[in-house]
Amino acid sequence: MSRRSSIRGLPCTGGRTTPGNRPGLRAEDGPVAPPRRRNAGGFSLLEIIAVLALMGLIAALLIGGSSTMLKTVSTDDVGNTALSAIAGARHSAVLTGRTLELTYDDQARVLNWGEGSAALTGEGKVRLLPVARLGAILVGGQLVETPLTRVRFYADGTCDPFRLEVTRDTAAQVLAIDPWTCTPLAPENTPGGH
Repeated sequence: MSRRSSIRGLPCTGGRTTPGNRPGLRAEDGPVAPPRRRNAGGFSLLEIIAVLALMGLIAALLIGGSSTMLKTVSTDDVGNTALSAIAGARHSAVLTGRTLELTYDDQARVLNWGEGSAALTGEGKVRLLPVARLGAILVGGQLVETPLTRVRFYADGTCDPFRLEVTRDTAAQVLAIDPWTCTPLAPENTPGGH
């Protein structure tokens, strides 16, 4: 016998549930399992395994790529410093509203633009070259170009057209610098030096 509970109109049996007093169940059905409870919080084992697998994949990608990145940073130190100096000279010219000159002191290995300077610390050499090979001569079977003494950066964010040559070991990489944005264009690889 069941009576109506005062809470939400649910039937109240007043004791343990048996197959006989639950609607739709017969005594012949056997023992009845308690009703399932839904977990209010937590993660399933499948969710935990999926997250751990994703974390492992990301860690493997980062660890594998970091060694290549470190090699690139160490070998491109001179080139990166020179490109940073070019960006710094352009930025200073725009901020101050006047024309600045970028010069390179080969003895001290310093790029100077009046408002700042950048010292080259890695292996290799840097030269500021004219856009076309105007001052090039053939010396001992190699083409030798006369470097520029200075490059001007203007207050409107432009600069004189020039090329940047970065030499490491025996290979030289020549970057044409866009005079409108002062950023490098496609590189030209020159094996065997100058």
